[in-house]
Amino acid sequence: MNKTIQLLAITLLITFSVKNYCQTITYEINVTNHRDDLFHVSVFVDGLSSENNIYNFPATVPGTYSNLNFGRFVTSFYSYDEDGNEIKVENISKNQWKISDPENLNRIDYDVEDTFDSEIESEQVIPMAGSGISEDFIVLNTFAALGYFDGLQSNPVKLKLFYPDDWTIGTSLPLVNGYYTAENYDHLADSPFLLGQLTTASTTVNDIEVGVYVYSPDTVFNAAKIMDAAKEILLSSSGFIGYAPVTNYNFLICFLDGQTFMQIGSAGALEHSYSSLFVFPAMDRLSQDFEGYIAHEFMHILTPLNLHSDVIQPFNFEVPTASQHTWLYEGVTEWASEIMQLRGEIMSIDEYLERLSEKLTVNEKFRQDISLTELSKQVYDEVITMQFINFYNKGAITAAMLDIRLLELSKGKSGLRELFLELLEKYGKDKPFPEDDFFEIIVDMTYPEIEQFINDYIKGTKPLPYQEYMANLGFDYIEERPSKDTRPNLEVQMGMNDKQQFTIVGLSDECLKAGLKEGDVPLKVMGTEVSMETTRQIFGQIYSMKVGDLVNIVVQREDKEVEVSVPLQQRMDKYIFEEMENLSPEQKLLRDVWSKNL
Repeated sequence: MNKTIQLLAITLLITFSVKNYCQTITYEINVTNHRDDLFHVSVFVDGLSSENNIYNFPATVPGTYSNLNFGRFVTSFYSYDEDGNEIKVENISKNQWKISDPENLNRIDYDVEDTFDSEIESEQVIPMAGSGISEDFIVLNTFAALGYFDGLQSNPVKLKLFYPDDWTIGTSLPLVNGYYTAENYDHLADSPFLLGQLTTASTTVNDIEVGVYVYSPDTVFNAAKIMDAAKEILLSSSGFIGYAPVTNYNFLICFLDGQTFMQIGSAGALEHSYSSLFVFPAMDRLSQDFEGYIAHEFMHILTPLNLHSDVIQPFNFEVPTASQHTWLYEGVTEWASEIMQLRGEIMSIDEYLERLSEKLTVNEKFRQDISLTELSKQVYDEVITMQFINFYNKGAITAAMLDIRLLELSKGKSGLRELFLELLEKYGKDKPFPEDDFFEIIVDMTYPEIEQFINDYIKGTKPLPYQEYMANLGFDYIEERPSKDTRPNLEVQMGMNDKQQFTIVGLSDECLKAGLKEGDVPLKVMGTEVSMETTRQIFGQIYSMKVGDLVNIVVQREDKEVEVSVPLQQRMDKYIFEEMENLSPEQKLLRDVWSKNL
């Protein structure tokens, strides 16, 4: 009898566990009324166990490397049983709601504020990782509005959206019987939406179906123009990759009017496995930087989306957990996004060398006493946050030097691209590499000398050997010379702090001597208040002055205002590379293999 009861109990437990494991979590989001600036969310389940009694909102998400804590934006939260009776819930932390009776849970209803115009000032959410509700468009990163139950992050999900009938919707999720379906919460979180009065365009690039969805407040930008700008980039990137890592990919692009952009205060793009989401101000024309964003985000289909460590798969949405290989995810991606343009003949050698010089110039404004691996490990630390940008400079330069070193050691047979592709073949989207063993794996796949390179320039802080390595390609190096641009220079590099204020993140010795410090928040320049709207006016006034003229700046430093006078300086070009006239046979060989896909 006891054995029978025990067997029955085990059978019931297995049945219940399988039910929870297999059941689909259904979400509904209503955004038909844009005026309340809320996502009205319902979550339907068929009874859970006590192990699933916590509903979680993400504390962080892939690709952002920052604390976001989307639970802060929840304005109401209720749960009900099948008969509509309310079940008690408790908000137990910033991102977690505890269901008192999960076994009888049938539905959760809650409202979430959009992040674009939230009055919450701390831990600002960058727009491409947030959500926005407007009269004629909605930006929806699913992780900004939808959470998951403990233990059910791997369950299949489906999502239904209620929105104005005349709107177009852009996403990479498949639509089945009125519901967008995803394999699990990670897949859902990896799939943003852009809704509204959109223009669309599509094409096929080397077996990848590419879609473009664009919202713009006017007719200056549309999907056809974006597609024209992106087509060369996509063709060049497909040549660099050599195969189609995805079957489809969508660019979701939201251009904001000036007032909305001023309110948000920042712009950019965020990569996903099958799409990327862009939020940019609507300007007179597309800049070259925008094509660079397209190249960078698309190249993310290689890493971390298809090549990543076991630290970030499955992704820990609750506890921000850094991988020491962010140098790979961001630095190597930035390198790939530019070298593939050189090899695809979109960019000339002179243009590529100029990009390299720019990165070296920006790099000197950042800390040189922290290695790429340490920066990766500390990326969630607020003290390190402003240093993150240097992955796109020092990280990319390091990748460029590693490429040259691999080409040298292989006598022109393989470089970083070939190692990259070999790693992708060995690992991949569903097979992460071991976090702690990755450097050893790279050395085993290449040459013993690469261990020294890693120790010196990725794990260590030795100055990069760019002068020596570029000479091996046949390029002369000039440390500094007066620029052809005769406009005076303030020699101050600006960034944004967590309150979306302009902040000094780099400055010259002359500016330091004048009294400026990193972290200062400029309030006024020559009597003009500093804002997004006044930057053009301020720099226009500076450019009309002469070298040596003093610029009066009022900054906020901690709890007080400080006034300093900074002398304008002659604009100098630094870290200049120029082609040598007479190359040796070794230089010619290395230059030839460096400038093409092997």
